[in-house]
Amino acid sequence: MTYGEDLAESGRELEAGLILARAGKCERALSVFEACLEWRQAVMMATCLNFTDQQFILLARRLAGQSAESV
Repeated sequence: MTYGEDLAESGRELEAGLILARAGKCERALSVFEACLEWRQAVMMATCLNFTDQQFILLARRLAGQSAESV
């Protein structure tokens, strides 16, 4: 298990996502950022992953839905 994964397991998702992104694990970082509703970071990872317009739309919908549920 990597340091980034250890951080994610311990509930430190933002830090985990940043470490994973820095390590080039963009897909995993994206999922961690989504989980902690860090939408700006999630969009940055989606950009690094060359998301299509449709993929960006789906990501935005997922984040919006999760944000609405957390209120």
